[in-house]
Amino acid sequence: MQNLDNGENEMEIVKTEGYLIAEDSAIVRMTAAEVRVNFDETVDRVASGEDRVILSKDGKDVAAVISIEEFWFLERVIAELEEEIDLEAVRAARAEKEETISLADLKKELGL
Repeated sequence: MQNLDNGENEMEIVKTEGYLIAEDSAIVRMTAAEVRVNFDETVDRVASGEDRVILSKDGKDVAAVISIEEFWFLERVIAELEEEIDLEAVRAARAEKEETISLADLKKELGL
Protein backbone atom coordinates (compact mmCIF):
# COMPACT_ATOMS: atom_id res chain seq x y z
CA MET A 1 0.00 0.00 0.00
CA GLN A 2 1.41 3.37 -1.00
CA ASN A 3 0.38 6.57 0.72
CA LEU A 4 0.40 10.23 -0.17
CA ASP A 5 1.53 12.44 2.68
CA ASN A 6 -1.22 14.94 3.42
CA GLY A 7 0.06 16.90 6.40
CA GLU A 8 -1.38 15.26 9.52
CA ASN A 9 -3.00 12.33 7.68
CA GLU A 10 -2.06 10.02 4.86
CA MET A 11 -4.27 9.14 1.91
CA GLU A 12 -3.83 5.79 0.26
CA ILE A 13 -3.11 6.06 -3.45
CA VAL A 14 -5.38 3.63 -5.27
CA LYS A 15 -3.75 1.52 -7.99
CA THR A 16 -6.05 1.58 -10.98
CA GLU A 17 -5.86 -0.34 -14.22
CA GLY A 18 -4.26 1.60 -17.03
CA TYR A 19 -1.73 3.40 -14.84
CA LEU A 20 1.83 2.13 -14.84
CA ILE A 21 2.46 3.26 -11.29
CA ALA A 22 0.04 4.10 -8.49
CA GLU A 23 1.32 7.67 -8.19
CA ASP A 24 -0.01 8.39 -11.69
CA SER A 25 -3.54 7.60 -10.54
CA ALA A 26 -5.77 10.53 -9.57
CA ILE A 27 -7.68 8.27 -7.18
CA VAL A 28 -6.97 8.27 -3.47
CA ARG A 29 -8.68 6.43 -0.63
CA MET A 30 -9.53 8.30 2.55
CA THR A 31 -11.45 7.31 5.63
CA ALA A 32 -14.57 9.28 6.49
CA ALA A 33 -12.67 10.64 9.51
CA GLU A 34 -9.81 11.88 7.28
CA VAL A 35 -12.28 13.61 5.00
CA ARG A 36 -13.92 15.34 7.96
CA VAL A 37 -10.54 16.67 9.15
CA ASN A 38 -9.48 17.74 5.65
CA PHE A 39 -12.87 18.59 4.16
CA ASP A 40 -12.02 21.94 2.52
CA GLU A 41 -8.76 20.65 1.05
CA THR A 42 -10.44 17.46 -0.19
CA VAL A 43 -13.22 19.42 -1.90
CA ASP A 44 -10.67 21.76 -3.50
CA ARG A 45 -8.56 18.85 -4.81
CA VAL A 46 -11.61 17.08 -6.25
CA ALA A 47 -13.11 20.27 -7.72
CA SER A 48 -9.82 21.09 -9.47
CA GLY A 49 -9.66 17.60 -10.98
CA GLU A 50 -6.49 16.85 -9.05
CA ASP A 51 -8.02 13.87 -7.23
CA ARG A 52 -10.96 11.54 -7.09
CA VAL A 53 -11.60 10.21 -3.61
CA ILE A 54 -12.88 6.84 -2.50
CA LEU A 55 -14.34 7.08 0.99
CA SER A 56 -13.93 4.13 3.28
CA LYS A 57 -15.61 3.47 6.57
CA ASP A 58 -14.86 0.57 8.87
CA GLY A 59 -12.44 -0.77 6.24
CA LYS A 60 -15.03 -0.83 3.43
CA ASP A 61 -15.30 1.45 0.42
CA VAL A 62 -18.67 3.20 0.76
CA ALA A 63 -18.74 6.23 -1.55
CA ALA A 64 -16.77 8.33 -3.99
CA VAL A 65 -16.21 12.04 -4.37
CA ILE A 66 -15.80 13.31 -7.93
CA SER A 67 -15.92 16.70 -9.61
CA ILE A 68 -19.26 18.08 -10.76
CA GLU A 69 -18.11 17.80 -14.38
CA GLU A 70 -17.47 14.08 -13.94
CA PHE A 71 -20.81 13.69 -12.16
CA TRP A 72 -22.78 15.26 -15.04
CA PHE A 73 -20.77 13.25 -17.57
CA LEU A 74 -21.63 10.03 -15.75
CA GLU A 75 -25.30 11.06 -15.56
CA ARG A 76 -25.35 11.48 -19.37
CA VAL A 77 -23.62 8.13 -19.91
CA ILE A 78 -26.06 6.38 -17.57
CA ALA A 79 -29.05 7.96 -19.34
CA GLU A 80 -27.72 6.87 -22.73
CA LEU A 81 -27.09 3.32 -21.50
CA GLU A 82 -30.55 3.12 -19.93
CA GLU A 83 -32.06 4.31 -23.22
CA GLU A 84 -30.09 1.67 -25.13
CA ILE A 85 -31.19 -1.03 -22.68
CA ASP A 86 -34.81 0.07 -23.08
CA LEU A 87 -34.52 0.00 -26.87
CA GLU A 88 -33.00 -3.47 -26.75
CA ALA A 89 -35.85 -4.69 -24.55
CA VAL A 90 -38.41 -3.31 -27.00
CA ARG A 91 -36.57 -4.88 -29.91
CA ALA A 92 -36.46 -8.24 -28.13
CA ALA A 93 -40.16 -8.09 -27.29
CA ARG A 94 -41.05 -7.20 -30.87
CA ALA A 95 -38.79 -9.98 -32.19
CA GLU A 96 -40.74 -12.49 -30.12
CA LYS A 97 -43.92 -11.34 -31.82
CA GLU A 98 -42.13 -11.38 -35.17
CA GLU A 99 -43.19 -7.81 -35.77
CA THR A 100 -40.95 -5.17 -37.23
CA ILE A 101 -41.04 -1.46 -36.73
CA SER A 102 -38.89 1.28 -38.19
CA LEU A 103 -36.43 3.04 -35.96
CA ALA A 104 -38.29 6.32 -36.51
CA ASP A 105 -41.59 4.74 -35.42
CA LEU A 106 -39.93 3.11 -32.41
CA LYS A 107 -38.44 6.42 -31.31
CA LYS A 108 -41.81 8.09 -31.77
CA GLU A 109 -43.50 5.34 -29.76
CA LEU A 110 -40.93 5.72 -26.97
CA GLY A 111 -41.12 9.52 -27.07
CA LEU A 112 -37.48 9.93 -28.08
